[in-house]
Parts: sequence; structure tokens; C-alpha cells
Amino acid sequence: MNVFIIFCIVLFSLGLLLIFLVILFSILKYIQRTYFQESWKFLDYVSVGYIEHLYKKYIKRS
Repeated sequence: MNVFIIFCIVLFSLGLLLIFLVILFSILKYIQRTYFQESWKFLDYVSVGYIEHLYKKYIKRS
């Protein structure tokens, strides 16, 4: 029974972490759209933009 409780706690904490990250990045995206139109690249590198950055840096170079 202790293994099941630990497993449930781990899943619950992972769920809370994911919810927290979604809220955090939503707030950051709102701040970017409201105050820093084109000059802030942080969210682009965290999301799909980071994969595009790596593609341009390593794959497209060759």
C-alpha cells in the first residue's frame, strides 16, 4: 500500500508542476504580448522557437 501512495503522490506532484508551468508561461506570454512586442525572445526559445533555432544553427548550416 505504501508504494501505491508514493506513486499517487508523485503523479499528483507532477500534475501540479505541469499546471504551474502552464500558468507561468501563460503569464509570460501575456506580458510579452502586452509590453514587449517584438524585442523579447525568451518565450520563442522555450517553445517551438528553440527547436527552430537549433535547426537553423546545426542542420541548415551544412
